[in-house]
Amino acid sequence: MTSTPESERILFGADYKTHFDPKVYLDNYHTDANAFYSKLLDMVHELVAGAQIPSGSRILDIGCGPSVYAVISAGSQCSEIVFSDYTPKNLDEVKKWANNDPDAHDWRQYFQYVCQLEGRRDEWKTRQDHIRQATKHVVPCDVHQENPLAPFVFEPFDVIVSSLCLETACLDEASYISAVKHVASLLKPGGQLFLDGVRGQTFYTVGNNKYNTFPLTSKIIEKTFAEAGLTNIRWCSDDQGTVDTYDIEGLPANFGGLFAVCATRITA
Repeated sequence: MTSTPESERILFGADYKTHFDPKVYLDNYHTDANAFYSKLLDMVHELVAGAQIPSGSRILDIGCGPSVYAVISAGSQCSEIVFSDYTPKNLDEVKKWANNDPDAHDWRQYFQYVCQLEGRRDEWKTRQDHIRQATKHVVPCDVHQENPLAPFVFEPFDVIVSSLCLETACLDEASYISAVKHVASLLKPGGQLFLDGVRGQTFYTVGNNKYNTFPLTSKIIEKTFAEAGLTNIRWCSDDQGTVDTYDIEGLPANFGGLFAVCATRITA
């Protein structure tokens, strides 16, 4: 029996700790504003604008990777942000940004873009400073654990955001449902979950490596939310109908459209 050559293997799970290079990822996808991430930010902005997130809310970013863009919209009036990710090197990048390290990735274009959507582009630096100051913890997470933030225990959050994460952490529908249940358990009753990602994707590329993705559908997401005790679902989507292979910043990936969705944890 022959093994798959390393260059052809689709990576998953623990491979993120050994193969995923956050610097390469940031160089590949986040050196300049691009249409893919702009569309995701548009969708999240629309959902957040209609969500009436209370001032002083506590926010958790699940699977942030080496990035901070997922909290920009929801974090405008937050009192506390917790960033979490499976990969220690990704957490190091977030810590550098939170500490205003000269070597940190520059996210100013993303802050400018979101603030422009809100009609206050000139306030992007104030938003950036606020989110830096509100960042209280940067911790490991594993969505396959009952408490994804173990060994840490936090009071339930008002808001959880997650971008392009859960579908990359799961191999099948059962593991996706389980992961969403674990994440939703970190919300307080009445708290809101914001997810954004891609439909139908089976892989994406970072550098020379391909990574596995569970191909999500709207039906799977709605079924999962119901089982996880999430209701009042609102969607923004760009459904292309068919799954095709595209180049995102020159790197191959396949998907059938982008989506953002928010839902509320059922009040106990």
